[in-house]
Amino acid sequence: MIKLTNLQQISTLPITTTLQEQVKSILTAPFHDAAETQQVWDELQCELWFLTSLSDAFADVVDVELLERALTYTEFEDDLDYGAVLSLSIVEDSGKGIYLLMLKTLLTELRQHFSISNE
Repeated sequence: MIKLTNLQQISTLPITTTLQEQVKSILTAPFHDAAETQQVWDELQCELWFLTSLSDAFADVVDVELLERALTYTEFEDDLDYGAVLSLSIVEDSGKGIYLLMLKTLLTELRQHFSISNE
């Protein structure tokens, strides 16, 4: 699992530039620009988690608890190119958000593992 706390780090993810641009566009859409987006991320301690496999997702017990919460309380979910999906979940009362980026098939596997219905 790769965890990012800075929007500029998106370009370091092992995904296509098309997906990088889609993710950046979705993340910055509610704000005036990338700087404002980053400011809100810093204030709320938001993170982007890039998951590639089930074993990747279960590497850290603390992450597993947050991951289950994120999968249970999804605020929005956007389908991207190449079978990828980006979702947002608010995981703490402070407003901390976790964005999950993964293949749609992995999302389905994770929801099945945690017995979470897909509305």
